[in-house]
Amino acid sequence: MKILFHALALPLAFHLLSLAHAIPSPEAAHGGSSQATNTTDDAMTITPRQSSCLSTGTQSTINALFSSGGANTIVSLCPGVTIPITAPIVFTAPGQELSTQGYPTDSTRATILIQPGSTVTSAIRGNWQNNVKVLNIQVDGNRPNAGYLGGDALLEMGGGTEGQTVSHTVVKNTRSWSCVHFIGSGQEDNPCRQATVTFNEVGPCGHEGTDSATGNGLWADGLSIECMDTMVTDNTITGATDGGIVIFGSPGSQFLRNTIISSSSSGLQFGGINMVDPTWSGNYSGVVVSANTITGGPGSFINLGIGMGSQVWSNPHPETNFGQVTVTNNVFTGNVGFSIVMNGWLGGLTVTGNSVSGVTTPSSSFASASGCGAVQQAAFADSKQLVYYPAGVTGSSGPNVIQAQFTALSTNASNWLCLTNPAPPLPDTESFLPNTLSVDASTSRVVSLRDFHVQVQGDGNVVGIDTTGGVWTVKWASSRFSSACGPDGSQCLLAFGIDGNFVMYDGNGPLWASGTDGSGQLLTFLREAPWVTVTGGNGQTLWTIGNL
Repeated sequence: MKILFHALALPLAFHLLSLAHAIPSPEAAHGGSSQATNTTDDAMTITPRQSSCLSTGTQSTINALFSSGGANTIVSLCPGVTIPITAPIVFTAPGQELSTQGYPTDSTRATILIQPGSTVTSAIRGNWQNNVKVLNIQVDGNRPNAGYLGGDALLEMGGGTEGQTVSHTVVKNTRSWSCVHFIGSGQEDNPCRQATVTFNEVGPCGHEGTDSATGNGLWADGLSIECMDTMVTDNTITGATDGGIVIFGSPGSQFLRNTIISSSSSGLQFGGINMVDPTWSGNYSGVVVSANTITGGPGSFINLGIGMGSQVWSNPHPETNFGQVTVTNNVFTGNVGFSIVMNGWLGGLTVTGNSVSGVTTPSSSFASASGCGAVQQAAFADSKQLVYYPAGVTGSSGPNVIQAQFTALSTNASNWLCLTNPAPPLPDTESFLPNTLSVDASTSRVVSLRDFHVQVQGDGNVVGIDTTGGVWTVKWASSRFSSACGPDGSQCLLAFGIDGNFVMYDGNGPLWASGTDGSGQLLTFLREAPWVTVTGGNGQTLWTIGNL
């Protein structure tokens, strides 16, 4: 009988006793014994307790351990350490694992941190290796300091593999388009399959808007999944700005009990769970999306909670997504523009038990549909949360079972990703310092307040108009008229001069003035009496429009 102790010879500075082939048993991951014994007829291999961890180093240190250790190597990082990287950490053999010693689930998890000045976007690459694991660490793309950069996702897993796992890991601040990406293989006989993505904390991922240098979108997904028969469960995704979870086909996969929350710090989030892409030739057969919670957080909103079909997203595609899919018992709360929209699907949908009672109404209180088509605008105005186009959802491989609360559209409408942030509310007052207001009658508008508008007319008359309810009612007027404003009105100029005098000029000179030259410090327009004031240095009122 041979007793083999698998230990990796390393410099003492690494403080390591056994990083290679130290595979903890399930009991070890929960605090029990980590000794595992494998007995054959002529040999017994004993894997000793993992007693040390990596306390310093870079990606080169970790990559050297994986390269020299081979299959089933575990690189265990010490709790609380930060490993700075300028290139990816790469799994090089099946069964390898990167984790924090003791498998903590709090802030003591070790951190992999991309360094400013580097050109790396992927911190960890699964590299088409079966059964590799990323467990109980933190991965920070460091976008606030390293900056946005187009490229691969922060965690790049998948490919022609099976059994990869990302669990109990924090993934945030991707520099590129996604925080976690399980890529497909493009090979029918060797797909990405049977991955496990559970109990992770993902986000923030991306920002609202576009990069001024490249024009590329700054937004990013939380989880991007292109693997079949995969479990994506119990993850919390906060502050993704593209899709919280994007399902790229992934037949047979289940997406259960995930929590997706938009964040005011990241801005508008396009989608909660997306089933809109034609990947896998549009095959979503057997996908289950159930018991997820999708919340539009305060100061932000999610445009589309769950989008289903080829005609729903901003880039409708001619292929129809297909497959018997189950979407049940999902809960939508907060600022969600449209909770579920379905159009462009073939094949027996079951969409039942989804709750929208906690969604903010009216939808116009947090978003604007001014850029949407007529059908979308009508649904938005009525705060319709569950919407489908019957002719675009057909059931060739089984009947559709759709909960009664859905609104059936009579007119086809694609691109439901059309909501924008509402315009900021107009103020009740607006003030100007000397030499900061100059408006002529060709421009007309002086100020726009809440339900109130002040303008210079082509005859030199300055008018204050109440616009409540779309009905324009004149509340005050200067009632000083001129025939010397010029053909386009540009000769009639309203100005608060550098000397503090508020003056209406026409082509012949001053038409009227406040007479506050030398003392006027602030000009204020209000939506109620006294309507227009000039005040002095101590805040005392020197003049109002009623003095004319």
